[in-house]
Amino acid sequence: MSWPRDMIGWKVSMSERSKKLARFIRRSRCPQPKTKRENQNELLDKGYGYLKIDVEREFHNQIDDVNQEPGCASSLGGAFVNGNSHVFKIGAEDKGLTIEFDPDKRALEIKGQGPIKFFYFIQVRLSQDGTTWGYAGRENNAELAPISCKLDAVVEKALFALFGIEA
Repeated sequence: MSWPRDMIGWKVSMSERSKKLARFIRRSRCPQPKTKRENQNELLDKGYGYLKIDVEREFHNQIDDVNQEPGCASSLGGAFVNGNSHVFKIGAEDKGLTIEFDPDKRALEIKGQGPIKFFYFIQVRLSQDGTTWGYAGRENNAELAPISCKLDAVVEKALFALFGIEA
């Protein structure tokens, strides 16, 4: 049996259409790429996780270093827990620095009441192009600015304030 000429063209056309449609069907069955907003939230969450780790590690390192200095054994202590952490002079555990983590803002606040009042706010922010994250911080009520130094300078300043030294 032979197909009429116009039916052969129709069959070829349908085949091309079905191939085109099949590509769309296969693409729709694959996992969809994440939206830009979802990617940005993942980046910020990752940055916040590192912020917690970096700040706690820096406090631990500086506390250990000070406590190993001659004549300074057991001068500083710290309690680091999920929500809030505390750094203090041994013998004055009820005073000292508090580190309050805020997962909603992806930020933390370091506060000290004395002998020198201390405050520092750090937040995870996206870069201008939205592809990376970094830390932005401020003292008191100043505007947030990128933290160009490592967090060690912020921690050092907080520990100095704990001992009444302006840094």
